[in-house]
Amino acid sequence: MRKLYSILLLTALLLLSACATAAPAAPQCRLVLESSPAFTANTQTAAVTPGQSVTFTLTPADGYTLIGADYPGAVLTRTGADYTLTLPDVRYSTAVAVTAQKSDTALYYNDNLGGDWQKTPVTPSHTRLNTAPDGALFANTGHTLTGWNTAPDGSGQAVGLGSRTAPGTRLYAQWAAQNDAAEFTYTVNNNAATITGWQGRGETLAIPDTLGGAPVVEIAAGAFAGAPCKTVIFSDTLRRVQPGAFTGSAVESVTLFDNLQQISDYAFEKCTYLRTLHINAATAPVYSGSYYATFADKYDRLLSLESTQKLVLFSGSSARFGYDSAALDAALPSYGVVNMGVFAYTNALPQLELIRARMREGDILLLSPEFDAAKRQFCTTNAFDDDFFCMAEANYDMVAELDLQQYSGVFSALGSYLQTRAGMTQSSYAVSPSDLDEDGNAVDTPSYNAYGDYVLYRSDAADDTPIYGLPVDYTTAAFPYDTYIAPANAEFSRFTAAGVHVWLTYSPRNSRAVSAESTPEAIAALDEYFRKNLDVTILTNLSDSLLPGRYFFGTDNHLSTHGVALRTEQVIAALTSQLQSEGLTP
Repeated sequence: MRKLYSILLLTALLLLSACATAAPAAPQCRLVLESSPAFTANTQTAAVTPGQSVTFTLTPADGYTLIGADYPGAVLTRTGADYTLTLPDVRYSTAVAVTAQKSDTALYYNDNLGGDWQKTPVTPSHTRLNTAPDGALFANTGHTLTGWNTAPDGSGQAVGLGSRTAPGTRLYAQWAAQNDAAEFTYTVNNNAATITGWQGRGETLAIPDTLGGAPVVEIAAGAFAGAPCKTVIFSDTLRRVQPGAFTGSAVESVTLFDNLQQISDYAFEKCTYLRTLHINAATAPVYSGSYYATFADKYDRLLSLESTQKLVLFSGSSARFGYDSAALDAALPSYGVVNMGVFAYTNALPQLELIRARMREGDILLLSPEFDAAKRQFCTTNAFDDDFFCMAEANYDMVAELDLQQYSGVFSALGSYLQTRAGMTQSSYAVSPSDLDEDGNAVDTPSYNAYGDYVLYRSDAADDTPIYGLPVDYTTAAFPYDTYIAPANAEFSRFTAAGVHVWLTYSPRNSRAVSAESTPEAIAALDEYFRKNLDVTILTNLSDSLLPGRYFFGTDNHLSTHGVALRTEQVIAALTSQLQSEGLTP
């Protein structure tokens, strides 16, 4: 048998080493990429006419950096999440080996069942590291892996599957024993089980992953209506939760996986005690490298400054494009700076609540609400939206920190988010937003700095012409007290109650991108209206935020690099003046 194998291998190598000549005019050279645990390729083989180039797309495994290839003139370039390998002027058939470097950065896992520790290298693309997702390391029949913990009994730091923790952390698997099959009524169709009822009485409900020999994929309407369970843990096989599934139950906490396909608030109607949602990653991320993913990175920085006096910048994208935080840091050495601005068209309320939990007495929250997204920026609703889940994808544990009693629409927004991402191209936690520009193109220098600013050079516009032709209304009529001011004040008061200074500087905008009604008199009246009614300290004049259009790049509220310098100089002067007036050290 060994001799036959050797003959077959030799024959294969001979075939590989010769340029195939199916027709005299079209010889072919074959290239084969050697398999490696360091990457996957779009294809392992290629056949070309001698003299042509070959291109492969390589996706690195987490914990690996690709370095080169043993082929003359090979060019390996990073293209976002992937690498492009180009082999020029192919003249012969050969096998090509790609060389890779394994990261020294790692997390350590224990199955908590008596097994040995597993060291898992992780690409150090973020301040904290994403943990292994569901199904990557361990299995335990009849149990659901609900997360990781730094203590075997779950009394330490809890980390969700795929969520973040510090490099070098040692993590124990946390298992939930699934409820006995005898407690459930169910149907099986096409090898898929649907739970229709439950006769259990316990406070913990862990949905089995199989019933009747079939995977549990659905929970029917009314299956757990009025149930006494307080902790509900879905299996990672579950795909659909029908409206009315948990109506009136005692549920307080839900743990689910992001391969779920259908869920809405109607599934938890009249569940008045529901406070906590844990999301575990069972699939690869799709928003890594996008601006959405910057929120988790900015949150990492916020955590690193938790015990430090700090200045937190908050708005939407006008903040990430609008500050030179390094200049702020230098001008205000008593304060660590973090730019939390990401996206204005998602509700600011859950973002602000995450920020508030990490601030302390004496810290400064510097707001710069964007008026074209005023409803979200002024917290006019408590409803979740799917964009917030896009921002939380890189660290779902942020969702678990929020008290669901404060919000509406949580599960419906989650369902919308999960349906959208199910059809998107998967990426890797190893990809950082700083690897790409705003259009998703790979960059040679980081596009974001450690503070959270977008730092790629942005030229001034050619003239002051508005980009979008969507004028914003800068009038008092556009901001009714009950709709805008009252809910904003309710949130700001939570910060001031904790001793946090809540200050405001208006978001920059192209001065021509305002409505016809936004006259100088109307703008001055709106400024006075905000100063009288908003429970914040306003540092700058509204008219000073309306700048010539030449200082913007690509939009009417994203500043050019020159515009950032001018705006930051203005903000530094305003902050310094305010600190001195209150007897505080800059």
